[in-house]
Amino acid sequence: MKVKLNSNMITGVLFLIVSVALHILIPSQIRTYETSTVTAATVPTLLIRGMILCSVIMLVQGILSKEKTEYTISGAIFTRENLLRLKPVIYIAMLIAYALLLPHIGFIISSLLLSNGILLYFGTRKWWFYAIASANVIVAYFAFQAMSVTLP
Repeated sequence: MKVKLNSNMITGVLFLIVSVALHILIPSQIRTYETSTVTAATVPTLLIRGMILCSVIMLVQGILSKEKTEYTISGAIFTRENLLRLKPVIYIAMLIAYALLLPHIGFIISSLLLSNGILLYFGTRKWWFYAIASANVIVAYFAFQAMSVTLP
C-alpha cells in the first residue's frame, strides 16, 4: 500500500489529536465554580483552541502542498532505517516512563535512571558525561532541599 504524506500533514494530525484531547480534559482538570465569563479555565481553553486552529491550518497546508513523499506500507517494519525513525518516539517513551516512575520511586532514582538512560540510549561513551549527569541530579536535589521544596 502506498501513501503520499508530508511533514505538515503528519504534524497537523498529531497536534490536532493532542489538542482535542486536552480540550476534552480541561473541565475535569480545572474545576471552576465561578459564574463570571472569565474563570480559571478561560486562558487554557483559549490557548488550546488556538492550538486546534493552528493544527487544522497546518493539516490543510499539508494537504494542499504539492511536495509529498510516497511511503510504502508493508510487513517489513523492523528495518534499520525504520528503527532509526523511531528514535524520537522511544525518547518520548522514556520521558513518559520517567513521569510515571517519579511519584513511586522518588526524584533521585528516577532522575538518575532518566539522565543516564538517555546518555546510554544515544551512545555516549565518555564516563565523565555520566558522572556530570549524575552530579547534576544530586546537586538539584540538595538545592531544592535547601530552598525547602520537597520533591517526590
